[in-house]
Amino acid sequence: MADGDKHNGQNADEYESNAARRMRAQGTGTEEIDTIHEGEAARGSWFANFWYHHKWKVIITAFFAFVIIIGIGQYASRSNPDATIIYAGPSYITPTGNRALCSILEGMADDFNGDGKTYVQLNDVVYYTDTQLADFEKFCEENDIDMTVDRLANARTAERFTYQVMGGEAPICILSPAQYDMVASSGGFMKLSEIFGEIPEDIAAAAVDDYGVRFADTKLCRFYDAAKIFPDDAILAMRTVPTLSALTGRRRAEAIHEQNLRLFRAMLEFDFPEGFEETPAEP
Repeated sequence: MADGDKHNGQNADEYESNAARRMRAQGTGTEEIDTIHEGEAARGSWFANFWYHHKWKVIITAFFAFVIIIGIGQYASRSNPDATIIYAGPSYITPTGNRALCSILEGMADDFNGDGKTYVQLNDVVYYTDTQLADFEKFCEENDIDMTVDRLANARTAERFTYQVMGGEAPICILSPAQYDMVASSGGFMKLSEIFGEIPEDIAAAAVDDYGVRFADTKLCRFYDAAKIFPDDAILAMRTVPTLSALTGRRRAEAIHEQNLRLFRAMLEFDFPEGFEETPAEP
């Protein structure tokens, strides 16, 4: 072979495309290579080249950005609820049960904050008072149940309950009797007579004292199965405007309290739909 031919052959090998090498190694004739489109790909736009090399990075980044944006939007929409309820006691409330009850109450609430929708928030604070903890440990011992309560975590949760209730973050309360007594003994609840004037007969029948009503005995709970998520002895009561509001803003605290008080009244004034016949409870 002449030197020129060798030189030309070397140039051909040197500049042979990767696609041609693959096809030749696989036994495919180089005549089948579309040299026109190969050249176009090499001279493609910057975006096409970037997408080819980084498309999975872009897709994954876009996915996580979408999740974060949705999460922020949901948090923002739920950080300003139209009404807030707190449950405190030793019983666990499932997320499904929590959401089901809130959905019912949202149909009874008004758009207090003017954002075009109603959102009711139920904060469930599961913890034991000292008496409840002693009773629980005794029950486990008598029934040979190997369960313990993290006392440090329980104490921290008790502090969170105190902060939310006494700070007025959750004006509507559904509490186990021990937690209810803690707030009632400090004068933390409104009297039913102050809320309703003349207390309706069915509310008076469900009342445990001048302040609270056994939630299981309300028509709301007796009608909706989704409302039966609390212990039968849980008590529904309405907080007074917290004294701490003098420091955090009395006018705003009173407006929030009034918003929640309207839902509280609606919960207790709920009546059975026309034609509904309550099934008598089994003895």
